[in-house]
Amino acid sequence: MKKDVLKIAVVVLFCCGGLLQAVPITIQISGNITSVGGYTAAIPSTIHAGTTFTGTYTYDSSTVASTINGGVGHHIHNAPYGISLSLGGYTFATAPNHVGQFDMWVINDEPANGVNDYYTVRSEYQNTSIPSVGFTTNYIRWDLMDSSHDALSSGDLPVTAPVLTDWNYNVLTIGGAYGPNRTGLSIHGTITQVIPEPLTSLLMMTGVFLLRRRR
Repeated sequence: MKKDVLKIAVVVLFCCGGLLQAVPITIQISGNITSVGGYTAAIPSTIHAGTTFTGTYTYDSSTVASTINGGVGHHIHNAPYGISLSLGGYTFATAPNHVGQFDMWVINDEPANGVNDYYTVRSEYQNTSIPSVGFTTNYIRWDLMDSSHDALSSGDLPVTAPVLTDWNYNVLTIGGAYGPNRTGLSIHGTITQVIPEPLTSLLMMTGVFLLRRRR
C-alpha cells in the first residue's frame, strides 16, 4: 500500500512539478538536552542535561512570507503546522488548533553583528504539554546561525532539510513560566540529527530533479 502511494506521488510530481510546493514538509529531529535554567524546581526531574529528545516539525514550503526585506523571510503558519518534542516522559507541542503561532524565519546575509545566515523554527504562546508539565510553555524554538553566511541563498523556505554541519550555532530552547508570578525557566538542547520523513525525502529529491530539468 505504501509503495503504491509513493508511486502515485512520483507520477503526480513529475507530471505537475508546481504541486511540489503545496505538499507539507515534515522533518524529524533528535538531540540532547544540554542545560536547564531559571526556576528549575518546576522542571520535572526526568528533564536534565543529558536527556535525549526526539520530535518533528512540519511546514508548507509554499507559504508566502509576511515580511520580505532582501534576504529576510518571515513565514507564518496556522494549524496543522507546528513542532512537537518528546523528552523525559513529556511531549511539548504547538497547540493543535492554533492560529498563526508557528513561524519560521529564514534570513540570508543579515548584516547586523557581522554578516550571518539564520534559520529559526518557532512556536509561541499556544503550546501544550502531555501530560501537563505544571508550567506554561511560552515558546519552543530552534535557532541555527551560520557566521560564514554560506548556508542560505535567499529568505525563501527551503524544500530541503538543514545540513547541521553548515551551521556553527545550533540551540533548541523550551521557555516557560511557573506560577502566578510567571517565574521564568528554560530548557536548552542541541539537535544532533535531522532526517526528512520518507515521503518528504521523496518530494525533496523530486524537487531537485525538477529544478535541474527546468534549468
